[in-house]
Amino acid sequence: MYKQDISTQSIQTHIVGTTFANRKTVVDQLVVGEEVYLVREPKNLFDGNAVKVCRGNDQQIGYLDRYLAATISPQLDQYDRPVKAVVSALTGGFYPESNIGVLVQFELPK
Repeated sequence: MYKQDISTQSIQTHIVGTTFANRKTVVDQLVVGEEVYLVREPKNLFDGNAVKVCRGNDQQIGYLDRYLAATISPQLDQYDRPVKAVVSALTGGFYPESNIGVLVQFELPK
């Protein structure tokens, strides 16, 4: 289960699925401080609560963790538009061919 207390309205979280579907090339271009967007995917075949994370040019980075997405998707559905987030950290990538992890921070819409 997702352990963060979302009552604070400010969330920092790790993005999952960054190595699938050639997303590594997109992740390799990210910079800390870059604005990205959380976009609901209610018709996602694998998870009706899915929230994808995209750059401003619609290149997909990955997804929010499924437990966090299940917790906040009703709020995002009510907001009914993408939520701005910021790349707060890039982790890993210390040697050739290693993957880079992505953390984003965002405010839940009220």
